[in-house]
Amino acid sequence: IDIDDMNNIIDQFIDYIRHDSKDKAELGDLNVLVEEVLNVETPNDRIIHFNSSDCPKIPLRHVAIKRALANLVQNALRYTTGEIEVFTGYKKDKKYAYFIVSDQGDGIPEVDIERLFQPFTQGDTARGGEGSGLGLAIIKRIVDTHGGRVELSNKDSGGLQAKVYLPLKF
Repeated sequence: IDIDDMNNIIDQFIDYIRHDSKDKAELGDLNVLVEEVLNVETPNDRIIHFNSSDCPKIPLRHVAIKRALANLVQNALRYTTGEIEVFTGYKKDKKYAYFIVSDQGDGIPEVDIERLFQPFTQGDTARGGEGSGLGLAIIKRIVDTHGGRVELSNKDSGGLQAKVYLPLKF
């Protein structure tokens, strides 16, 4: 399989999500969406802290955004053993809401960060070698089609932070 084949698979997956009849963008509560995902994704033996902020209702494609958040949480769980934090918030002046998934793992070498959004790319051995290498590519495509953006950054305190910005209006 080459990258073009992989991109086609991702496109099919995104089309599948986008055309889910229940997945038109509807005004929704980002905090409720995050709680729903964390209720499903938090293993019994792990701790995920949810730090919610007041957010206005924003247009959400629920199935797609839940998938993106679930993928980020699964990545944090897979690559780290410590506690994970999830935050929500919004910037009225910047016209976006956001959620952040933050872990205390080894982080990712800066040179690898942009590359990780390409299909089939995995972090170096610091993050382990499991997974298809599709997770972040799918997350990026979901968020892009939602009019938002994703940023990965290493935290000064150690660990990786993924921040997803979503528009307050379509």
